[in-house]
Amino acid sequence: MKALIFNSGLGRRMGEFTRSRPKSMAHLSNGETIFGRQLRLLASAGISKFVVTTGLFADQLRAETEVPHLAGREFTFVPNIEFDSTNYIYSMYLARKHLDGDVLMLHGDLVFNRLILERLLADPRPDLAMVNETLPLPEKDFKARVSGGLVREVSVDIFDDDCYAFQPFYKLSERALQVWMSRVTDFVDRGEKAVYAENALNEVAVDAAIATLSYEGHSVDEVDTLDDLTQVSNKVRLFDFAEQAVLSEAEDVTRIPELLQSAGVHRPLLVGGKSFDASFVKPLLADRDVDFVRFSAYSANPKLDEVKAGVEVFRSGGCDAIVSVGGGSAIDVAKCIQILVASDSDVFPPFGASLSRRVPHLCVPTSAGTGSESTHFAVVYIDGDKHSIAHDAMVPDWVILEPRLLKSLPDYHKKASLLDSLSQCVESSWAASATDQSIEYAVQGIRLILDNVFAYFHEDDADEDAARQILTAANLGGKAINLTKTTAPHAMSYKMTELYDIAHGHAVALCLVGVWWYFAKLAADATPEGLSVAPALDRLTEVFGAENHRDAVSTLENLLEELRMPAPPLGDPANLDDLVKSVNQERLGNSPVALTEADIRALYEFVFALRSVPFSD
Repeated sequence: MKALIFNSGLGRRMGEFTRSRPKSMAHLSNGETIFGRQLRLLASAGISKFVVTTGLFADQLRAETEVPHLAGREFTFVPNIEFDSTNYIYSMYLARKHLDGDVLMLHGDLVFNRLILERLLADPRPDLAMVNETLPLPEKDFKARVSGGLVREVSVDIFDDDCYAFQPFYKLSERALQVWMSRVTDFVDRGEKAVYAENALNEVAVDAAIATLSYEGHSVDEVDTLDDLTQVSNKVRLFDFAEQAVLSEAEDVTRIPELLQSAGVHRPLLVGGKSFDASFVKPLLADRDVDFVRFSAYSANPKLDEVKAGVEVFRSGGCDAIVSVGGGSAIDVAKCIQILVASDSDVFPPFGASLSRRVPHLCVPTSAGTGSESTHFAVVYIDGDKHSIAHDAMVPDWVILEPRLLKSLPDYHKKASLLDSLSQCVESSWAASATDQSIEYAVQGIRLILDNVFAYFHEDDADEDAARQILTAANLGGKAINLTKTTAPHAMSYKMTELYDIAHGHAVALCLVGVWWYFAKLAADATPEGLSVAPALDRLTEVFGAENHRDAVSTLENLLEELRMPAPPLGDPANLDDLVKSVNQERLGNSPVALTEADIRALYEFVFALRSVPFSD
């Protein structure tokens, strides 16, 4: 099957923006162009031959195809020198001799999500077009008249009860395409080259017999204006997050070579430290002759110089992708290397910045805690200060969850990582930025942890299914905070980790107890803040199987006690001042209840047993 993509180069409703580029070269929030995204998704779905019609700026479109992950794909460019006076009916006519066999046909400014493409290709019906009966009819864009499940007419000017929102994304058999093309030829031969190709289709719609495929619940949108670009970019990023390929079945780890090959990867950079060396992934890659370049020169708290060293290894080694095998540090280093390579720079690009290329990333976490394998941010230390780098392109393309890789983790690390995951789920569920999707991830993650925590720590280490569920819960926690970020307990934890040399997850859980109890008190007192957070607390009470908000907090306290994860002693009294001053105000802003400096101090005093309740008496 071939893909025919129309690119006229004109975007009259985008003004100055399209004076120097076609609409399809507009950048989305993940840094790739609309056209580049189309090519990536189509290629990953198995399309290997592309016919691209061009108007102005053909060189930009050609350059977009000359990237490593599209190597081996066949591209045919069909210029339309009359692009300024014709419509794409003429481009379709010019491309006719290249269109043998079945074809996917779409416009170059169309943005769609991966799963709707997979549905389109998997549907056994040979001839399909996209409609959505749940959307209001657009004033200026295509609608389709539908009868008996078949498209009878496509036009911008129809608004009847049998008409629905329509997008020009077709799967066509050779038969249907030729029926349409014959009428396209008739139009062009009589000089009608400035109309829609659908004008010709309407005259042969009965013979073409194109059925409808609903894109309800999916993202299929054209970009005609700069406002469209912003809205569509914000919309499709959520689909991309949700549709990240997470493989968690037994033996999925053996698919690494296959996945890399399907993406056109020839030589990945392998980012991994001791956990990679001790794992069975290393000999697996060797046995399958995966040609990778190794990078392990990074520390537990990755530094910018270490990331830059990794970038140099990537470039000098002729790498075209990244595979990370390790814990949060390895994954963060990999994501930082990836975004610098993708931006062709030694300076981290701002969120949403356009990128020079896309660098595929396959991630295999060896711990169950941070969920970094499914987030669009990473931590790096620059001149001794901790920085969070964020960009949508930093979400890995594939994640493989392999529970056997957790077996060698030290007991304390397993406990702290689990507590980090649980804390992320709890915080995401009440975050000011919570969404229905993030709450669903969080609730699923909490349930998996509570149902499997004790089997996970079984002395015989025999319950592999429990480990798989905990690993899945950690991933869900990552997906949740990817949408919401974290809140006060995380903001309070970082300095504790530094001062007392305890694991991040341990520190977060200690802070979470106090913050959660404080919120519960506000809800019990029916304060405005408490009433606002009460629905989230009700949800947590239910999922924890508790009778009330306070009992839900007690469940967490009991878990800490059973895992033997107590708070350290305060030590130097000056530490309290340092802790209070250290709290990240950005994360506090995401908390459902505003916390003053006095509140933060009281919470820390509770953590260190300097007061019996986490608030002023």
